[in-house]
Amino acid sequence: MVRYIRTTAELTADLVELERQIAHLRVQQAVIVNELDRGQARLTDASRTTAEYVQSHADVSTATARDLVLVGTTMGHHRTVNRDLAAGRITFDRAVVTLAHLASHASDEEMAQIADLNLEDARRRLASRKRLTLGDEHSLHARRHFTAQPSLDRTHYRLWGEVPGYEGALIEKAVVERADEFQRQSPDVATNRGQRQADALVAMAQDSLDRREEERDDPNPGGPTVTVFVDARETEPTETAAEVAFGPRVGPVTLESMLCSGSVRVVGLEGDQPVSSSASSRAIPPAVRDAVALRDGGCTIDGCRSRYRLQPHHITPWSHGGRHEMDNLTTVCWYHHHVAIHRSGYHIDPESPPRRRRLLRPDSSRGRIPRSHDPP
Repeated sequence: MVRYIRTTAELTADLVELERQIAHLRVQQAVIVNELDRGQARLTDASRTTAEYVQSHADVSTATARDLVLVGTTMGHHRTVNRDLAAGRITFDRAVVTLAHLASHASDEEMAQIADLNLEDARRRLASRKRLTLGDEHSLHARRHFTAQPSLDRTHYRLWGEVPGYEGALIEKAVVERADEFQRQSPDVATNRGQRQADALVAMAQDSLDRREEERDDPNPGGPTVTVFVDARETEPTETAAEVAFGPRVGPVTLESMLCSGSVRVVGLEGDQPVSSSASSRAIPPAVRDAVALRDGGCTIDGCRSRYRLQPHHITPWSHGGRHEMDNLTTVCWYHHHVAIHRSGYHIDPESPPRRRRLLRPDSSRGRIPRSHDPP
């Protein structure tokens, strides 16, 4: 059997032809959307806008629905764009950008320049032309929202929202700067920008909660007191069935981090019956905590100069016989403690100098990070 392989030129021609066909179908949709808009179809199902109606019934993205409404309601006023679309000389996306510029009262000279730009540059040019009115600002403020939605099993959260531009820039700047600070503190810890920004957001939230605890003169420094329920029958060290009281389910890494940063009561369950309970006051004595902080003067990880949320950490874990003794404690910053040690699996080399502690990489040969139960 002879197998024919199409050339790059043939494949590209097919790609362009299919996009032309898509544009032709989108134009037909836009004409229908225009009729739906004129007939106020949105009122039939209480949609706020025609775009919302189209998004719901056609099962398309918000951006696609808005583009269809824009083309459907404005294309008839611009015959040149109409003809170019019908003849396949421009794509649907190019028509959307062109019509948006025309709606913003771009001059003939500006439209000629836009025709020579790629789509992304043309969109940037459009964004730079936008002018905010007082009504626009009131609308943006009214639309502000933030949502934190847990998954059904409460193992993770999805965050999203919308805020006006200035407030969004403030949030972005704060998160990016904190994330960049983390990267400077520990360049060898393998994290991408998105992960560092997530860590930064968690750190900022923890800052707020810590300040509130300080205002209350909380006698338990280092974190709140929580109760965690675990399955007392499990034996596999790489997984756990644990659930925070009135909160999410957590795995072994999160449980270890909680044990290290605050006072935690662990309740063992067999079925629905409690069979064991730990003390909830296993925190490092305040005098020892203060003495360790005075001795170290900052994060002891070699090369780190951070003083952000300094915390004592056990060199020999509690579960391996480590105790609340100064020789077994060293001061680490929040990033090295929370992200590098507990989340990324690094652990302190006990042979490294007291003021130049080195982090050992996770034990990849076992396919998992080493456990390090380390109650404070």
